[in-house]
Amino acid sequence: MRLPLKWLRGLARTKTLDHEGLVTTELSRCLGVADLTAIGVGGTLGAGIYVLAGEVAREEAGPAIVLSFLIAAVVSMLSGLCYAEFGARVPKAGSAYIYSYVTVGEFLAFVIGWSMIMDNIIAAATVGKAWSQYLDSIVNGTISTSIKTHMGSFDSPWFGDYPDVLAFALLIVLTFIVAVGAKMSTVVMMALTGVNLLVILFVIVAGAFYVEGENWTGKGFFPYGASGVFAGAATCFYAYVGFDAIATSGEEAKNPSRAIPIAITLTLLICMVCYISVSAILTLMMPYDLLSPFAPLAEVFQQRGMPAGRYIVAIGSLLGLSSAMLGSIFPLPRIIYAMAKDGLLFRFLARVNAKTDVPVLAAIVSGIVTSVMALIFNLEQLVEMMSIGTLLSYSLVAASVLLLRYHPKTVGLSKDEVKEITKLSKKGATEESISLVEKSVGKYIKYTDAAAPDDSVIAPDDPSAGKPDEPSTRSGYNVLQNGARDLGEAEKRKSKAPPTLKTYMVVAIAFAILVVLFCSLSALLAFGLDSISRIEWWSITLLCLFLAAIVCLAVVIETQPQNQMELYFKTPFVPFLPLVALLCNTYLMFKLSGATWVRLVVWLVVGLSIYFAYGIRHSVENEKRKEEAPSTTMSEDANDEGAVVDSQADEPAKEQ
Repeated sequence: MRLPLKWLRGLARTKTLDHEGLVTTELSRCLGVADLTAIGVGGTLGAGIYVLAGEVAREEAGPAIVLSFLIAAVVSMLSGLCYAEFGARVPKAGSAYIYSYVTVGEFLAFVIGWSMIMDNIIAAATVGKAWSQYLDSIVNGTISTSIKTHMGSFDSPWFGDYPDVLAFALLIVLTFIVAVGAKMSTVVMMALTGVNLLVILFVIVAGAFYVEGENWTGKGFFPYGASGVFAGAATCFYAYVGFDAIATSGEEAKNPSRAIPIAITLTLLICMVCYISVSAILTLMMPYDLLSPFAPLAEVFQQRGMPAGRYIVAIGSLLGLSSAMLGSIFPLPRIIYAMAKDGLLFRFLARVNAKTDVPVLAAIVSGIVTSVMALIFNLEQLVEMMSIGTLLSYSLVAASVLLLRYHPKTVGLSKDEVKEITKLSKKGATEESISLVEKSVGKYIKYTDAAAPDDSVIAPDDPSAGKPDEPSTRSGYNVLQNGARDLGEAEKRKSKAPPTLKTYMVVAIAFAILVVLFCSLSALLAFGLDSISRIEWWSITLLCLFLAAIVCLAVVIETQPQNQMELYFKTPFVPFLPLVALLCNTYLMFKLSGATWVRLVVWLVVGLSIYFAYGIRHSVENEKRKEEAPSTTMSEDANDEGAVVDSQADEPAKEQ
């Protein structure tokens, strides 16, 4: 009985974080808001515009694809705000993996980390495949025909039509760029993203001259009904995948607590405007059912009598897709590095190259796997596999934000600690303010807990300062003002009862029930939407029961006391926003095909085999607990020895 309990405790152990562990890193802190936004937009704005928009409009949503993109954007923004809080709270490499590890335990953290690796591998392979198809369409199928002639084709439904050697080679080249260093990757990405945005602007402006309103009204704006819009949203959700690369770069951001929330918000807003605008222009220029299956955006200009536009869009799309590929490959070595450093994956993958400040072995291994995936699978299989893993990651991040808000312990960096780190990182900081900070070029190696100078202390050269024995009126006013403010904040904090283990358990139990209800409601909406639309009594009854129970449990959670830790950025409307995000993500997962779930299970079986054979025993947290255990045993043994000595000393006394 003791062994299963030990294993269960091992699966549920959480990662311990201290102040030094949060601010120290082996990676180079060289990325600002612009760099992180370029990583986000570059990794997000690719195949969604040049490939996915035409496919979803033709097969699933019709002109209502603009609503599909809007719904997917709202769902992504909900998850993005949850990521933003964690990026400010725990600025470490690993994104959703590290957030889950500090909240819900090691096992689920591994599952999410392994899913994130799959997401980014498949995202890069997907865009590599789209890049190859685009170039092939420009040269009228010459490349694919040549490969099939000289290398043959696959005769299995589990693989693509032919080995895509072009996508394989391109991904190898981009893996090399990522291995060179973070700054090099972002410079290339910013250049490619800039050209991509110019091409998108060209599409919107030039395409506006060819729009025809009857393309939206002739065959109907909702040719596939409301179900088609939501099915399209589940697929379009893939188009917004990429912003989590910003959170993955937390250890390389100059001021992560400020830069990560800003960059995530900017990325999602920019991408939403681009996707909705381009999909509207595309479906207004050409009837949705006549769009090309491979390069719809380039071909629509050719079909409307503007061949020059076709080549402009084709060249821009190749550059944009290259940027998206780079954005998908960029986070991969960071996620693997975080998991390997924690001991859950093989330790050699956490080695950081001294010259490039990048885990090169992790980059090479992930790059090879990505290239092989692009070589053997087709585009549709890759898109759906990636979406389900991403939705799992987003769901667990939303759950982690909610649970941490009601946890009695504080996790991560507070607002004051973030300000301290920011002050210490400035070039003008003096030795007195830095205290015992050790610096290296572009890095923060070690910080003490020395507090930053208080704002009420007046600098010696402050003209408002009085003489040493003669306090000035202004300084006295500042002291009174600061004292009053601090007193007011203290009273405000006292008025709110802090969370306890009991209140946290109430939240945890209510949340667990909500997860079951979300799955049930999502299944009803995914498979019984037609019955609801026909107002069949059983479906309406179930819908009302589920909604009533969800509202009641949400109110129960909301009435519990929250942790009052001051954060640099907080997700608004907790617990309601994370719950809505979780419900949306659950519903979108139910809209994916059964084959996608089968592929996910296969991927997880491979990952869990690694975890149970290696990770669970080599986990850093497991080693910490082993180190703590002997000291406890030794103290117990010492007590026993003392008792023995005492008893031996007592024996002669008894004899006397």
